Amino acid sequence: MWGAVTRTYLDHAATSPLLPEVDAAMAPWRGRPGNPSSVHQEGRRAADALEAARADVARLLGRPDAGIVFCSGATEANHTAVRGLVAQGHQRIAAAGIEHPSVHEALRMAGAEVVALRVGADGVIRISEVGATALVCMAVNHETGVIQPVEQAFATGLPVHVDATAAAGRIPLALAEATSVALTAHKLGGPVGIGALSLRDGGAFPALVGGAQERGRRGGTTDVIGAIGFAAACALALRRVEELGAERARLDEHLRRGLRALGAEPVGAWERTAPGTTCATFPGLLGETVVQAMDLAGFAISSGAACASGSVGPSPVLAAMGHPEPRAGVRVSLGPSTTVGEVDAFLAALGAFLARARPDAYSS
Repeated sequence: MWGAVTRTYLDHAATSPLLPEVDAAMAPWRGRPGNPSSVHQEGRRAADALEAARADVARLLGRPDAGIVFCSGATEANHTAVRGLVAQGHQRIAAAGIEHPSVHEALRMAGAEVVALRVGADGVIRISEVGATALVCMAVNHETGVIQPVEQAFATGLPVHVDATAAAGRIPLALAEATSVALTAHKLGGPVGIGALSLRDGGAFPALVGGAQERGRRGGTTDVIGAIGFAAACALALRRVEELGAERARLDEHLRRGLRALGAEPVGAWERTAPGTTCATFPGLLGETVVQAMDLAGFAISSGAACASGSVGPSPVLAAMGHPEPRAGVRVSLGPSTTVGEVDAFLAALGAFLARARPDAYSS
């Protein structure tokens, strides 16, 4: 509760609150000294904990422990992966306009020649080699929640970097064929400020931040307590992904029935979204208008990616999909603690707002 209005958090795609189990896993390490690069007992204890954490993160992805490189989050992981591809001679990289802004910025900063992949009105990337020497393909879109055809990307035989940030913990992952994978802890109910780049093995890779740590692939003292929290979140996600996915899918169906009754129009193919993410538009209204009204009513939702929500403008994702009003998107994303009662309360508040905002189009 903040101030006089009881708050309901429905923006788990932006960040999901720290899970109690994760907090409990981190608690014994708070205030404990130990640099994993040190050779004394405290350092060895930290190094052992770090390697155990690496194994848990790798297990969620179904990829090798030795390939996990801890970093500050998915943005850094995406930059490192793209820079690495370019450094290895892959100057022509295929990517769609719906990729996360960090991917587009990484491509720009690395000086890559971008081959634009088409995106349908359903929000699905149309995979094509078109002369590229590498591909970037997200697993799930961060705004629409639409699951992307990464298996088609693997079938090209090209090196493929996968941004799994919006997919981890929401759908089972089969990413063994990826050249690299990015993910972050705070989308899983882990701590903010730590993520990972998963490589195929423990070999050398061009580092974004130089240094001897992480087998020379990412410099700087590794955040041990963050890695422990990240690992706990990954272990929970692996155990609960099917159970939580089924529950979120039921809540999605309930939410979407209510949204349709209020005149909402789907953005992307709702039938192929990862459980827990719904994107819609309300004819005649900008997304930020709906978000602000719901915020005043006590509900946290989003009009797009959190990294871009501070600036009002068209969504690059909706624009790439050819949506006629790329500023109209509204994203509602559910978490493990979301209840039917909260969804019903949100729909009631939304209906009341719509009736006031557009009495000619919406009825309460």
